[in-house]
Amino acid sequence: MDMNTRNQPGARAQRPSAAAFFDVEGTLLAASDLAAVAEPLGLLWHPPVLAALHGHAARGHLVVLVSGASAAELEPVARHLGPDAVLCSRPRAPMRGQGKGYAARDLLRSHGILAARSYAYADEAADLPLLAEVGHPVVVGDDPVLLRHARRGNWNRLPAPAPRR
Repeated sequence: MDMNTRNQPGARAQRPSAAAFFDVEGTLLAASDLAAVAEPLGLLWHPPVLAALHGHAARGHLVVLVSGASAAELEPVARHLGPDAVLCSRPRAPMRGQGKGYAARDLLRSHGILAARSYAYADEAADLPLLAEVGHPVVVGDDPVLLRHARRGNWNRLPAPAPRR
């Protein structure tokens, strides 16, 4: 797991009250593998999730990208969006499954942010540990396992990205 917290010039002066975690592949982007992306990112954004990301940023929440991709593969996305932190895979330490949940918990703890006030957006059953770490999980798409949890936990939902031609 890799956590790069960005300290940008003019960054917020006070500690954020919430965090918003965004799974990248299949959630924020209509692509399941960043290594295979050949078209411009602008064509791949999933508008409702991108709007949610901008909304969280406007409210001063800590915006975090979460991806199974490497830092190098994720760099164009991170450069475009300017997140506060990036959680991604590194050699011999993939960012998937329970690792996403642990990484989110560690980040929340290190920033003194309550999980109950935080959000996560994800699209597949493997992301359940990430969604389970926050008070406001959002299921993107129609993964049957996540939909069962969403119904039981009264989680929010967003539609899946439109299929790419």
